Amino acid sequence: MWPLSKFEKVDILQCALQGRNSEFSGQAQAQAQAEAEAEAARDLMLLPAEIFVNIFEILDGWGKLKPKFMRVCKLFYSIILPMIYRAPHLRGTNFLNFVETLSNNKKLGNYIFSLDLAYVIQSGKNAFVARLLKQSRKNLQSFVAPQTSFGLGPLIALKNCQHLKILDLRLVSETLNLTELFRSIENLPSLTHLSFPRSSIEIDDYAKITWPPNLSFLRLSGGINDEFLYHSEFPESITHLEFAHCPSVSDLGLKQIMYRIGINLKTLKVQYPMPGLKGNTLDEVFHYCPHLRVLEVCVDYLSNMFFDEHFLDYSGYMRPLRTLYINSSGSLGTSNRLEAMDLAVAIDDGRLPLLKNVQCTAKLGWDPKSEAVKFIADELDDRDGGLYIGY
Repeated sequence: MWPLSKFEKVDILQCALQGRNSEFSGQAQAQAQAEAEAEAARDLMLLPAEIFVNIFEILDGWGKLKPKFMRVCKLFYSIILPMIYRAPHLRGTNFLNFVETLSNNKKLGNYIFSLDLAYVIQSGKNAFVARLLKQSRKNLQSFVAPQTSFGLGPLIALKNCQHLKILDLRLVSETLNLTELFRSIENLPSLTHLSFPRSSIEIDDYAKITWPPNLSFLRLSGGINDEFLYHSEFPESITHLEFAHCPSVSDLGLKQIMYRIGINLKTLKVQYPMPGLKGNTLDEVFHYCPHLRVLEVCVDYLSNMFFDEHFLDYSGYMRPLRTLYINSSGSLGTSNRLEAMDLAVAIDDGRLPLLKNVQCTAKLGWDPKSEAVKFIADELDDRDGGLYIGY
């Protein structure tokens, strides 16, 4: 239909108002509605692009950013496309299509900042993971490796990810060559977080290990042993250290690393199981690590003297510990190893002056109605924190 002239619009509207022609009335209403929508769209597009960016960022945070919004106009397309590819939600059902899409349009890889392959289950496809790392190397900052298909190819591809900050290998179940891993990450200047695989590892020469220069978070697990802890020159930049499922680490190895870098640690987490540790291995953790702000321990590796003055008291020292997690395996003999009264006395004596939050398991056997537990809860509440007993 040809666009109506100004005089034709007036005639149609007059006919509609006088009710003389229902056909003209419907035409006038449709034409007026279309013009109003077009005018609103023109007014909308006059807004600065930054406003649309903020709106889409909010929608993306809510999980309500839809690809169909890209069809509105070229501006929306150019704004939303990088957001969709920034941290793609990859599963086994869409992984192969995603790899193919990036292969056909290599520019899309430049938009990727985070790759999480934790939910991708595949077999014998190291080339796919290596290809993704290669295509997203320009801006990739965070990478979570899949359970399988992470071998030599992906390790080599990591070398070119110069902006990588987080490398999480904790799900990898295949045997990993530790020498090749360090060759891949030793020259990554931005890498700050490293999580070792849960599987066994291979290493030929400990002297060839070179740590990333700015590493601050390290999670050790799997086949790490005492020999590795003895011979590795851990960087002083490490302030957050975690141990998880290290069957080959003994109490001597753990104390060795705490002795060497414990003075720099702000966070220490030792998770169950660690079968090589003794029942009092972690009693001296405050001696080795006096500047801790967050501590996670398992009562299986603590004695009933953990909160005593012998291990906890430093005259005139304002201990910075703020958050304490106490776990338990529930094994025989651990339910009464650490009493609530021990912690209550330590708090009352001022040995933990900045402690705000305590989270422990019900396996400790602490009675929520006891005087000691009530005292701990009230004291932490006064510090704007709390006591949480989980099941």
